[in-house]
Formats: sequence, C-alpha cells, structure tokens
Amino acid sequence: MARSVDERLIAELIDAGSREHYADAALYDYEYRRRRADVTFYRELATKRLGGPGRLLELGAGSGRVTIPLARDGHEVVAVDQSQAMLERLRSRTESLPNAARSRITVVEGELCTFRAPGGPFPLVIAAFNVLEHLYTRGELAACLARVAAHLAPGGAFAFDVQMPDLAWLVRDPTRRWAKTRFTDPVTGRAMFYSTNHDYDPVNQIVTIRLYYDPVDGKGGGRVVKLTQRKYFPAELEALVAAAGFRVVGRYGDFFWAPLDGGAESQVLVCERAGQAPKPRRKSPRRR
Repeated sequence: MARSVDERLIAELIDAGSREHYADAALYDYEYRRRRADVTFYRELATKRLGGPGRLLELGAGSGRVTIPLARDGHEVVAVDQSQAMLERLRSRTESLPNAARSRITVVEGELCTFRAPGGPFPLVIAAFNVLEHLYTRGELAACLARVAAHLAPGGAFAFDVQMPDLAWLVRDPTRRWAKTRFTDPVTGRAMFYSTNHDYDPVNQIVTIRLYYDPVDGKGGGRVVKLTQRKYFPAELEALVAAAGFRVVGRYGDFFWAPLDGGAESQVLVCERAGQAPKPRRKSPRRR
C-alpha cells in the first residue's frame, strides 16, 4: 500500500534530521569540543572490559572524538559511520596521528541496521553520544542489536548511552527560541548566534530539533539544521534490549559510574548476551 503524503513527509523529515547535523564536521567538532566525560568513561570501560589493549567496534564513530583517544590508549578500533563528511574528517584526523596509533584505526562506512565490520568478533562494542537515538522504530533498534550480536564475541559487552527523557524540555513552546549563544564560526570566522527549538511527537517519541545559525550582523541570512532523535524511557529501553537477547549488567546515570536516578541526564548501559555466563568484572572505577 502506498504511503500517505503525511507519512512520506515525516519520513523525509526524519531522514534529514539524521544527516544534516553531521554535514558540517568542522562545526560539529567545535560545538562538542568540551564534551569529555563520555570519552573518559569509554576509555575506562575499555580498560576494564579488555584488561589492557584490545579490539573494539565503535558504532556512529563520527569524526573520531572517542575513536582517537581509544587508539592512543593502544586499542585497535574499527570505526563505523554513515556520514561522508564525518568519515572524511575522521580519516583526516587519523592521518595526523603517529604511525602506531594510526595503524590501530580502521574506518568503515556503514549504517546502524546493516553494518558489517571486519576483524570480528569483538569483545567490546560501543555506541557513544546518543547514537541509538537515530533508531526511530522498534524494528530499527532490533535490527541494529541483531548486527551487534552478530559482531560480539562470547562474553563480550555492548555499551551505549542515550539521553534520559526530560519531560519539561520535551513540552517546551516550539515557537520560541531557546539556548541562544554567541559563537565564532570555526571555518568562516564570522560571529554567529546559535539557538534552538523543537517539536515532540509523543506517540512515536521522536523529537525534531531545529538548530538556528544566524549572523550577528544580520547580513546574509542564517540557516536551519534539523536533528531528529528517538527518546527512550528507562523501563522501555531495558525491555527492548531484553527482547533483542541482551541483559543489562550495568546501568548508570552519568559518565562517572553513578547509579541511574530520576535526575540523570543520560542513561548509560552495559549489556551482555543473555544466557551466557557472566564475565568476572572488577569494581567499577570511580573518580576521586
């Protein structure tokens, strides 16, 4: 049966929201240059799970914000992403690394639901910085988790983070602009204003965020970048993971190994395949 016009428009909007935010890799890196806590978490997790330098698979690797520190730690990283702009940025950054670290990174173009990565199976698979929020239906999440399972070594772990849904934020007035910030464009050097607003579909649990970039001098017009995210509530997420044949062995509310609670901004899950013997684990590292 042919889809209705509304269904096609929604699908096109979601597709755009999966791509546009990642098309300007230099601006992306600039915006998230201070985001370091999750990088530290995944480095600590890799040390804990692998017991030293090892092999891991990273989904949604982007420009290498997590990939490169892991490679510098001595790990062999297969980095998967679908964005050409981000892959080009990752390859460029990789080329500037010392030979030893550069040789430990393998860049693969692939989509979350269909990827095939060389060098498996892997004792650790990660998906950092809300990557799974680009899986908008139960079917897409199940397909991705099936691919993860196919690449995971016995006793291996899959770790990822998504945001904790913030109900007050979700129902904000979509006609107002929020989070207005002045910044300098890293490529053009132009003074810009950044602001956002969004719409939330409570049935499909999808947020469509609009990122506005407007020149401070008001000349030349601005641009709007779309970003779409699927919001997962904690009990729902645990059930979806279980339905895909995984069990949660660690669940945290931040990147400092704190328990998940109602005030958390993120849900950080570490999962293993259900039915396999638990792998002995050391106590989770905590920051002093």
